Amino acid sequence: MATPPLGKSKAPFVVIAHKDGRRLKGYVFDFLPTKERCRIFPSAAAKQEEGEQVEVRDLKAIFFLRDPSDTPASAPAPTARRKIEVIFPDKERLEGTTEGYSKDRLGFFMVPEDPTGKILRAFIVNANVTSVKWL
Repeated sequence: MATPPLGKSKAPFVVIAHKDGRRLKGYVFDFLPTKERCRIFPSAAAKQEEGEQVEVRDLKAIFFLRDPSDTPASAPAPTARRKIEVIFPDKERLEGTTEGYSKDRLGFFMVPEDPTGKILRAFIVNANVTSVKWL
């Protein structure tokens, strides 16, 4: 992977939630919902060696957040989403909506209910949930 570009980047600002409770904040440049690994960087201008490789299967979720340096955007247009509840082994519970859930994939995207407006969406790792229920 190349060194992330210098200056303002379009890389998403994330919080990576590990199964063991650790949370890492940073930027990801190479996350894909079908890839088993990605790297998290402490800043959008970090060098490649500053990034930490994470195994997606070792995570509960990746939360994509509004970058603190960005101005708030208007709410996205409504889509055909279904309400869903996710419960993790540590009893953490998320409610939100999803456009597509399949237990046969590595994970799925959902938009958690977030009164602060900071969470744009989350990628939930299927192997590390206790239950997923339609509401």
